[in-house]
Amino acid sequence: MRPAQPTSRDYGNQPVPLLFAWRGSSRAAFTSLGPIVLTSLAFAFLLGFVRIKVAAPQFKMADKASWIQLPATGNGVAWALRAKEGGPMLARYEPSDWGPYAPLAAEVLQATRIPARPYAPALRALPPEGLAPPMVLADKGTPVMPRRAPPPAPPLARRECRLAPLLYPLSAVGAATLPLELPPFSAAVDEAMAATDWRFLLRLHPGGGVAEAVALTKAAGSSGPLLENWLRGVCFDPKLAADGEWLAVGIRFNNQTINGTDPH
Repeated sequence: MRPAQPTSRDYGNQPVPLLFAWRGSSRAAFTSLGPIVLTSLAFAFLLGFVRIKVAAPQFKMADKASWIQLPATGNGVAWALRAKEGGPMLARYEPSDWGPYAPLAAEVLQATRIPARPYAPALRALPPEGLAPPMVLADKGTPVMPRRAPPPAPPLARRECRLAPLLYPLSAVGAATLPLELPPFSAAVDEAMAATDWRFLLRLHPGGGVAEAVALTKAAGSSGPLLENWLRGVCFDPKLAADGEWLAVGIRFNNQTINGTDPH
């Protein structure tokens, strides 16, 4: 059998009764759940049956304003001053609104302004002998002869030039194997002929002469046949004819001076 739980505590010789039996009681579970259940029921009752009504405010500001126009003289100035002083925004004194302010401010600025003094540079006196260099005196007994200026050199005579054709290689042949001496070109060279990039395919003789010249550049006029006839007078190295019969070269025009060997 479970022993009985004490319901009082002895303090000295007098027993003190306890309100609740906190430990060892068979109703401990009911004792802990009872307050929670009662509180929940009370809260549910208040939530379901109690209604709190919030009344609308009695005072409501209207979305409107008033505007009063006051005259600029007489009582209007006094009413405007009272509106500024009694309004939510404090009135402020503006010095610029005062009549004597403008001339007084001008006098203050004039008194505090630094005087502008014009810059006047001091001029130095010139030396007594002037700006001319002093003359060098000769020694006694030594004649002074003026320096003789050399005669002006005659201008170089302008040598006349004319456009002449010049060869450059297009195939694997180097520029050193091309002939240095070229026959004179007697025909007149115009702008179209000098601006054209001429290219020819040449078939050589065993001796180095040109047997056939085929123009690879298409050009209008008689410029192509003139250059073909000029190429037939060019003599190449015989080794080029031994390596292969055909050779590709280009022609450009360059200014050359007219010398005594030129028939023109």
